[in-house]
Amino acid sequence: MKNILSIDTSTKNVSVSIFSGNETLYENCWTSKNNHSIELIDSIKNGFKETDLNQTDFDCIAVAIGPGGFSSIRVGMSLSLGIAKNNNLKIIGMPTFEIELEGHKNSDYKNNLVALIPAGFDAFCWKDINNINTREPDGIVNVNDIDKIFSTDTFFCGENLSSIFENFSGFKYADRSYRKPENILKLIRRIESEGEIEKYSDLNPIYSRSPNITKKK
Repeated sequence: MKNILSIDTSTKNVSVSIFSGNETLYENCWTSKNNHSIELIDSIKNGFKETDLNQTDFDCIAVAIGPGGFSSIRVGMSLSLGIAKNNNLKIIGMPTFEIELEGHKNSDYKNNLVALIPAGFDAFCWKDINNINTREPDGIVNVNDIDKIFSTDTFFCGENLSSIFENFSGFKYADRSYRKPENILKLIRRIESEGEIEKYSDLNPIYSRSPNITKKK
């Protein structure tokens, strides 16, 4: 797969990237103002313009499938599926936990990695790298209970973590405002090299929490 369009709308921190081979041709990361759809379409259009590529030039679309926000995940997935179907493109679903963990797999903390993703109500869903072969979150933890659930040798990765760990001493973490597109590309190339593309064809979204469905009275 040479030309790849990558879309990540898992949370309020969004990214759109265009890769060709192992080169990043376009990268746009921003914090959404609860308007994922319009902002996403505008960013993709800008990417096409800057790279002189259009929908038919791509071999694949890679989209983050969560966990994350119920509505935000569905925006990215719906648009990705529409583009892929209209242009007969391959599409792969990337669990957001795997994107978070990919950038630290070769670090000194590779055996004690935990990814955190916002789950609302002052809580985060989490995934231990040793359980990466399972799709669903390992659990949900309230920010006030971090030290009760995890040992201090745990290394955390995720977005905007400094606001959590300023209240706890001894924990190590990588803090940033968005998931790096370079780690998305690493994940795609690893999936490809390991011959696991079909495994990632499961596009069922992963949610931080089970969707609340009100039964009809």
